[in-house]
Amino acid sequence: MRIIIALGGNALIKKGQKGTAEEQLKTAEEAVEALKEIIENNEIVITHGNGPQVGALLIQQNATNEVPAMPLDVQDAMTQGEIGYFIQRAIMRKTNRKSVTLVTRVVVDEEDPAFRNPTKPIGPFYSEKVRQGMIMDAGRGYRMVVASPQPIKVLERKAIMPLLQFGLVVVAGGGGGIPINSDGIGIEAVIDKDRCASLIAREVDAELLLIITAVPGVYRNFGKENQELLHKLSVKEAKKLMESGEFAEGSMKPKIEAAIDFIRHGGSKAIICGLENAEDAVKGKSGTIMVP
Repeated sequence: MRIIIALGGNALIKKGQKGTAEEQLKTAEEAVEALKEIIENNEIVITHGNGPQVGALLIQQNATNEVPAMPLDVQDAMTQGEIGYFIQRAIMRKTNRKSVTLVTRVVVDEEDPAFRNPTKPIGPFYSEKVRQGMIMDAGRGYRMVVASPQPIKVLERKAIMPLLQFGLVVVAGGGGGIPINSDGIGIEAVIDKDRCASLIAREVDAELLLIITAVPGVYRNFGKENQELLHKLSVKEAKKLMESGEFAEGSMKPKIEAAIDFIRHGGSKAIICGLENAEDAVKGKSGTIMVP
């Protein structure tokens, strides 16, 4: 089965961690270990988030005037290489597969409304606002936000299929891809990795879009005493819940939108789950399964 795995950037930096290389390498290995059976027995493309990493890099870049700061699209490229390396090393150590990281550019619309209304949380969590423009991220703390435009086209899409056919696990669309305009010029933004994963899944005719998040699945009334795990959702049911404001911007909402988009463009199934229950979710025993 051809599976696109969307691995959250927070899966590589756990709550309370500083995000050192050692921590991220260890958590990457834990993530791959949890997905080992899936990776070893299927054609796999892994996309990953970069919210914690690119936010930390942005703070680091702005902390000194001794070297020139890089624009956000370049920082997206930098974190693609960084996280791709962590994942490839983990795959080598924990599975019998070989892998490759594909530096991936994604076309966005410069007139996308997202540039006027930034919603993508990046960087570390804070207990209180320490600078302007921060928002509360799903009750976990305050974070910086940046623009997150819709992905239109993955430039390297035609390179993915030959790599899969060669038997490689392909790490592509890292951090949602490097946002560029139609002329190939970088745009300062961070594309949501789940939306990018959905687009890649459509372009390579994947049979399953597997979205890994920090919780076991999709909940109604998340974080409240009456929260309820939803084991199965139709596109119609998911849209109704989303339109009622059930899912948080920059958190679960993009995952729901990505799953809906994949299925509406011909995908048969999308699953939203946690690392700890991913293998059971692929077998239909856990997580939230979205179907047409």
